[in-house]
Amino acid sequence: SALLGFRPRWIPVRIMSKLGTLIGDHDQRVTVSLPRTLHELKGHAQRHFSTKRGSSKPFRMFHHGKVVITHPNHMSNLKDGDVVILTANADEQGPPPLSTHQAHYVPHPLQAKKPPADQDGPKESVPFDGKSSYTVDYIPHPLEARDSAKPPKNVWEPGRTGVKTGKSTYACEYPWHNVKPPDKTSKQAPPGKAVPFEGLSSYQQDYVKHPARPRSATGRPKPQLPASGPFEGCTTYTTDYKRFQVPQTRPIRMDGSNLQSEPKPFEGSSEYRREYLKHPLDGPEILHLEPELGNPHVRRANWNVI
Repeated sequence: SALLGFRPRWIPVRIMSKLGTLIGDHDQRVTVSLPRTLHELKGHAQRHFSTKRGSSKPFRMFHHGKVVITHPNHMSNLKDGDVVILTANADEQGPPPLSTHQAHYVPHPLQAKKPPADQDGPKESVPFDGKSSYTVDYIPHPLEARDSAKPPKNVWEPGRTGVKTGKSTYACEYPWHNVKPPDKTSKQAPPGKAVPFEGLSSYQQDYVKHPARPRSATGRPKPQLPASGPFEGCTTYTTDYKRFQVPQTRPIRMDGSNLQSEPKPFEGSSEYRREYLKHPLDGPEILHLEPELGNPHVRRANWNVI
């Protein structure tokens, strides 16, 4: 074939079981954590596998090679240790022939505009007699002549002396008034004798002072008994905390016989062990991804084919 100048074409053969189940390539298996969403599953497939032409189109994924996974509701069927087979067809490689924009907005050929027909000759112009809404709403009115806005001449002119000027604003707003002097008062009469105040205040009316009665006797004084002896009472401390005679202990001799003992396992149970029981931990949930066996259009990323 090399002498004839052409190369043989590779014809892909899909290997399927008798029941129509896709068979995966175990040598290119990739184990990932069990995804929870369809987007996460597609991310694992795009990250660990690639197509022959490097297309970015998503793979077709089959659960155990039987059921296609296309909807987020299909993710509930994936369990720990399941296998997903990835496949891709030759017609699915490369970019699509048309984008959604090109499919929805189809360009149509534009017809060329015909030139206008030649007129016989120029016609006479007719004046426009209509009125626009601007002309109707905004009617021009004749303008009256405005008075001159020249400022009045100042009262004081430079170089003028000996002539009185006008009044200032202070003199106009604060005029001077002639105040009449007060009349002379007659001499006051000498003060008379002081008269006692005989009225009653509201305090004296509300709080009437009553005469105090004499204090009564506090009772007969008790005769004091002479001391008959020492105090024999007991306090609560002496009653509750009694002192006992404890025999004196001898010091322990530190020799080798006291320290040597047979090793025995600890058979007791602490409170920590009773409250916090040790349970076996389950391993992480995983999912196996495999490309379709015999399909040259999908393979593991960075996979060297011998």
